[in-house]
Amino acid sequence: MLNFMMIGDANYFHMMRENVQQIISIYPDSRIFIFDYGLNRENKEILTASSGRIEIIDWQSQLDDISIIKRNLSEDLKRKLTMGYNARRTGFLKRVRKFFIKRFPESGVVQKVEYAALRFENLLLQKIKCMQHASHLCAGEKLIYLDSDALLFKPIDDVFEAEADINITLIDGLPCWDINNCSIVNSGVIFFNANTEARNAFLGEWWEQALVTDEWLREQTAITRLLEKESRAIFEIERSTALSFGGVETKVRFLSCNEFNFFQMENREFDSFPDARIFHFTDRRQEKDLFNEILSHLRNRQTKLLSVPA
Repeated sequence: MLNFMMIGDANYFHMMRENVQQIISIYPDSRIFIFDYGLNRENKEILTASSGRIEIIDWQSQLDDISIIKRNLSEDLKRKLTMGYNARRTGFLKRVRKFFIKRFPESGVVQKVEYAALRFENLLLQKIKCMQHASHLCAGEKLIYLDSDALLFKPIDDVFEAEADINITLIDGLPCWDINNCSIVNSGVIFFNANTEARNAFLGEWWEQALVTDEWLREQTAITRLLEKESRAIFEIERSTALSFGGVETKVRFLSCNEFNFFQMENREFDSFPDARIFHFTDRRQEKDLFNEILSHLRNRQTKLLSVPA
């Protein structure tokens, strides 16, 4: 039995809907867990109508509770996160908030921005908690985590043939280990084998590491920081390494992003994209028009490839 999971809100619904269709077309009997970060009623009705094996799990209250992340951040990091969050905004109010952050850090204006910044950080961290919950729901069975914008295009059964407990996608190209610019793994796709004890041990260690990782994209970077404690030499495509998490032996294997989590689409013609199993639509490619344009191209290309005689 294959189980898939994804998370998202109404802003990601257009991608989530297509992702569900892709999964159903390849694995019609699979279960799909959708963690609701803010879907509306119509979104949920459309998703559940797609398959009787879709379960939507309300996770919004966990997103609003920022107490855990607030306890684990220094005042300096809170300020940096608030500045960084505001820097991603646009318009005149961005400059106003920047002024207040620098001059009046205790003001009500800054407190609102800080809350939004910490909630966003918590949203990233809750991804791990969602995986832990899904792991419990499908104990003893395989589980595939997909960001809602990471669409399945081809079967992935053979991923589990190597019998690794955790399969993580490694970014192709020159690695960067720098603080706040770590570019080693992409956590948008993770394959968990059926060994529930091993994957839960890994998820527990990942959560603890994420709480103490003071870097951008903390939940993703935390995987790198956790695994590099063993050795940077283990970060090699198709390499499997037996590690211990909480005393539980867990085999971790790395897969190529170009095949299992292709996201490096910037400044590339669609025809130059590799024949990947999973395509990950990041940044501006999430915008509906561009997303639909790329998706249509990939589906047409897939149809042509399937129609060519062996």
